[in-house]
Amino acid sequence: MSDSESPEMRILDAALAEALRPPGLPPGFERRLARALATAPQADENRASRASLEREHLERLAELEADYVRLRRRTLGTAIGAAFAAGAVAAVAMPWLQASLGGPTLLYVLGGAGTLLGVALAAASLGAGRLGGLSRLLE
Repeated sequence: MSDSESPEMRILDAALAEALRPPGLPPGFERRLARALATAPQADENRASRASLEREHLERLAELEADYVRLRRRTLGTAIGAAFAAGAVAAVAMPWLQASLGGPTLLYVLGGAGTLLGVALAAASLGAGRLGGLSRLLE
């Protein structure tokens, strides 16, 4: 049983309703209210204000969307540039790594390490953006 359904609360509600009667309306109140509402210029002002606010909202939304597209393009450009840089570094460093570390499995080890690094970065992006970082990049 909740507090509002208890017998004590029902008794208190009834006593308050008895003690606090709503006041009566003065004579002609409804007629004066209707006349005041009819002559109030607020309807036109509200429409103009609402239209102005809607225009401003649409402008801000367009700015936000343009900034978002610009950010996505910049992020994509950065990712492509980083991929080319990593490829260039790998092409230059590969003969040295093979000569110093040797072994036929070096290519597989480096490929696996790169894959693990990519998965770790993707997981960090997903965790930081609450499933939004990588999925937005892939859209």
